[in-house]
Amino acid sequence: MDKDQGRNTYGHRQMIVWQNADRLDMLVQKILAKIPRHELEMRAQIDSASDSIGANFVEGYYSGTLGEYIRFCRYSKRSLGELQERVRRVLRKGYISADEYAEFDDLAIKTMYLFDRLIESLEKKREGEVLADKERRRRKKAEKAEKG
Repeated sequence: MDKDQGRNTYGHRQMIVWQNADRLDMLVQKILAKIPRHELEMRAQIDSASDSIGANFVEGYYSGTLGEYIRFCRYSKRSLGELQERVRRVLRKGYISADEYAEFDDLAIKTMYLFDRLIESLEKKREGEVLADKERRRRKKAEKAEKG
């Protein structure tokens, strides 16, 4: 059992996309244990890609700006794509079973979908903020012209 389970979720931990990324990392740790020690580079690359998914998401979540949040979600998404490819190669080399790969791939696909939806939602929010800002400026300008 994960030592964080049972704690109240707050901040980034309440986000389903982060929860999936965290579960994915737990699966990756099991996969890493099956890769032979002589595959040091492969193990390091997989571990790094997996770590980057959650770390980039958290960094963006707490960045304080919508643009940064979107940017770091995209970094997470790219790391997830890299991880999917690297784990596929682990399967090809016979280090994990087709069932183990299917479990990983299913969660990876669902997580990618969540990143896509989150990024899309954040971009719409940002567009709304830009439009609202333009509207405020237009109104200010019109008020000045009326007083004028």
